[in-house]
Amino acid sequence: MSALRQLDELIAKRFSKRHQSLLRTLVGPLFEKASPELLNELGGDGLLAVASSALSFIQRKQPEEVKVRVYNPSLQTDGWDAYTVLELTLKDRPFIIDSVRAELQRQGFELRHSLHPVFRLRRSADGELIALLKGRGVAESYGLFLLTRQDDAAKLARLAEGVKRVLHDVVRATDDYPQMREQAGQLSERLRQLAKSVQSDQRQRAGDLREYAAFLDWLAADNFVFLGYREYELLEQDGGKSLRVVPDSGLGVLRDTSRSAYAQPVAISQLPEALRERVTSGPLLVVTKTNAEATVHRPIRMDYIGLKKVSSAWQVLGEQRFIGLFTSQALSTPVQEIPILRRKLKQVLELDNAIPGGHDYKQIIAIFNSMPREELFWVEPAQLHREVRLIMGMEREQGLKLTLRDDPLGRGLAV
Repeated sequence: MSALRQLDELIAKRFSKRHQSLLRTLVGPLFEKASPELLNELGGDGLLAVASSALSFIQRKQPEEVKVRVYNPSLQTDGWDAYTVLELTLKDRPFIIDSVRAELQRQGFELRHSLHPVFRLRRSADGELIALLKGRGVAESYGLFLLTRQDDAAKLARLAEGVKRVLHDVVRATDDYPQMREQAGQLSERLRQLAKSVQSDQRQRAGDLREYAAFLDWLAADNFVFLGYREYELLEQDGGKSLRVVPDSGLGVLRDTSRSAYAQPVAISQLPEALRERVTSGPLLVVTKTNAEATVHRPIRMDYIGLKKVSSAWQVLGEQRFIGLFTSQALSTPVQEIPILRRKLKQVLELDNAIPGGHDYKQIIAIFNSMPREELFWVEPAQLHREVRLIMGMEREQGLKLTLRDDPLGRGLAV
């Protein structure tokens, strides 16, 4: 007899009609994608213990609540004891499962099995579960992660705290995502308006502004996962300029502006020289990497996109900053179709005097498309041309050559 069949018979024997109905509605989505190995390992009794735990856990929850529990089940109280268990539930949204898996890896927990159904349900005004539904009702994500047994209570507490922190970041990023895309759209429109006001003898500047606007539009077309946004402003203070985060300008994981190092004005004169130059002058657009890894979606350093706010007289007023991750679609898009990068490719081809359609022309495009997209944004065309020629020159050579690129914000080297 299969484990699921055993489970159904146990439910029929041990519970009232109403409880049977709840459990049977729950076990369908709960075990729908469970591996045969897990089903056979747990058997009917183990599956019933898991289902009963899940039902108890989701029994009461407020609409915006993020519930997390980490515990070691015991045979006496729970009916099974094979693993350390992480349970979570919150309103369904993207990035929950991959973000939690990344946190498990960060904290050194070994994931053995996971179940992550979405339940449709109805609750009372005080959050009590009334019914589990099929195909309608509020969608709540439930996660069950079975981990190699860990008996250190302090480690279990840290895991619960870390997962809850990550899930709150997921909530902030997904709730504010439409507003961040809207900010990108508004900034794009302002850049186009600014380009129209540029004097006719400054065509290069107007062209740059239009290209930056096109880049923002490209980001918003499913090429960037917006995770955070903040605005910064330059203030006249005590006879000099100071930098401050604009209060309440934060969205996503940067929503809490009180946590910024610039929550209170910081004199420009106190900043490191490289940062001081970037704030007051430097390029209008910076695309680079953050120091911090993303807690949402993928555990890698985030992409940083900073655009200076300037007046019509081209005076620097501050910066608008987005952090997030380029999507897989963006990273596979041909460079010829990506604003900013398409111009750099054109400049590299011109520096090489490559004949359109010729061997070198095609090879340069192929090499350009093989290079990491994120790094191409912050490397100058002249350096890119040198690197492309280096690669082309190695066609008939054996060996290894290294090139080093400075991060534009001084945060490291690309090798």
